[in-house]
Amino acid sequence: MVRRPIKYGKRSYKDNRDWPDYNEKCVVKGTFFLNLSFVEDWDKELAKMNHGKVGAPYLFPNSFMRWLSVWHQWVDYRGLEGIARSLETLGLIPYFEDYTTAWYRIHKFIPTIQLPSYKDLNIATDGTGCRMTNSGTYKEFKYGGSKRGKYLVVTITVDVKHKKLLDIEAHVEGKGRLNQKLQ
Repeated sequence: MVRRPIKYGKRSYKDNRDWPDYNEKCVVKGTFFLNLSFVEDWDKELAKMNHGKVGAPYLFPNSFMRWLSVWHQWVDYRGLEGIARSLETLGLIPYFEDYTTAWYRIHKFIPTIQLPSYKDLNIATDGTGCRMTNSGTYKEFKYGGSKRGKYLVVTITVDVKHKKLLDIEAHVEGKGRLNQKLQ
């Protein structure tokens, strides 16, 4: 005869989540992904961008391209063109861009990090390295090797107090910046 295992005590898990707060956070996240505020100022922003510009005028405002760059985290450039086509079909934007325009414009963006004043800083830095390839590591370990594999080094600096990202540095070992101060 098979005996049932003895349960010691009853399960005491209690869901202590604040459901209204959790639901609101999910709604805000969706608003971030589908924030269509660039539609309202499309013409004004384009006029400002093209004022005094030499050469072909911009057809798409920077706010639209930044919005597409957020979506690019999950969708490739041809998919971004599909999203823009859908927005044009809905009548939200006057015309859609092709994927090469999206590629060029998104790659031109230079992200900036605004550092707080010295008295407000409470930062932490952590770095890690991982080998770019594992081919030949057994031979190198067993018989020795003259070539040492390169590592990809990633260093992240964050403001612990405010939970904000301050700096990210990624480079191949031996090729990155050394002992350079944050401005």
